[in-house]
Amino acid sequence: MTSLKPAEPISNNREEHITNEVDTTSNTKSKRQVNLIAYIALLAICIALFEPLISTLSANAYDYVAHLKWASEMEEGQKLILPHPLYHLLVILAKNIFFINYVQSSTLVIVLSIFFLSALNYKILAAHTHSIIAIIASTCLILVTPLQLFFPVDQHLYFGYIGISIYHSPTMLLLKPLSLIAFCYALKSANSTSNKDLSSGIALALSLFFCGISKPNFLIIVLPAFLLFLLVTHRLKPALKNKYIYSAFFLPIFTVLGLQFFQTFFFQDLSQATGTTESHIVVMPFETMLHYSNYLLPKLILSIAFPLLVFLCYPRSFMQDKAMIFSSCCLFMGLILTYFFAESGYRMYDGNFWWSGQMGLYLVFLFSVAFLFKNIKALTKKKTDKIKYALCLTLFFLHAAFGVFFYRQELLFNAKFW
Repeated sequence: MTSLKPAEPISNNREEHITNEVDTTSNTKSKRQVNLIAYIALLAICIALFEPLISTLSANAYDYVAHLKWASEMEEGQKLILPHPLYHLLVILAKNIFFINYVQSSTLVIVLSIFFLSALNYKILAAHTHSIIAIIASTCLILVTPLQLFFPVDQHLYFGYIGISIYHSPTMLLLKPLSLIAFCYALKSANSTSNKDLSSGIALALSLFFCGISKPNFLIIVLPAFLLFLLVTHRLKPALKNKYIYSAFFLPIFTVLGLQFFQTFFFQDLSQATGTTESHIVVMPFETMLHYSNYLLPKLILSIAFPLLVFLCYPRSFMQDKAMIFSSCCLFMGLILTYFFAESGYRMYDGNFWWSGQMGLYLVFLFSVAFLFKNIKALTKKKTDKIKYALCLTLFFLHAAFGVFFYRQELLFNAKFW
């Protein structure tokens, strides 16, 4: 009889273990269902918001018309004439798969790119907050713009500011989700102590490659930003001893940027393709920005108002958050390119280095929101803490409100109030 006594707790333990497994499986399935519904909702939002705008821009806006012309020439000539052909190749592919024209294909590619970005936003934010809040914040993040308070003065909604959500560049809209993926894998590589994570290494290298052939602006800033991030977080020496960093990060960046530099500025392939004069990289502080607008300093502050307030309210916590530090490094490097560099020749005032600052600022906005959601309990203990937290969120939604106004102006007037 005594030998039978231990059997009872063992049976109970097994039942509890099975129950826990069932609960875990049920929770996992429930979470997947919630995420699926969220992605469907975001897809519907992106189609409803951006299909009318992107289809109009694809048919009429200068950047879209020029890029679709190059896509047509690439398809007919079976030759890559641009250093960043991903948008054009995707348009050609979609056009032939779905038997649609270039405008419809461009609309499909770009709307899906925006949805992809919103889905990535949601995935990052949903880890720290309720799914409905994550959907709302993700939607706001694809609309946010600077606080364009100078609009009554100069009628500019874009010039002089650091743009966040812009619509007139298809290659930039394609770049944003790819850059976010590359950013996350680069951050993971800095935090990893292992140099044998083959799958993450391949993912990092591929994401950097696709960033480069979409638009090189993110690669230009992520390289120095990553080194600065490692230096600030005291990880530079260990990282530089890791072969993983060289093969998965440095090699794809130097390879893609090197090839693009020689094609664009040494062989001048882009200038020849467009039938224009040679172009080179030049240092010309504030030249391109001042060409279009005054009030650069206040417009910079109005562009970074939300993350700046987050930093001022929570400087210590801000500097302990790795994603915040890395994204801030990206923004810093992007601002250097935006304000101090230009291209000579016919592309002087195209503002092609502005994209780097815009990409860096988008990352800071996203991870500032994630920072607030992630630390909500620690940041709202006292009444004064709750006021600061509310002010930060209010300013974020104010950026989104200005973004809605900018979206409306772009939809109705197409760059009339840049």
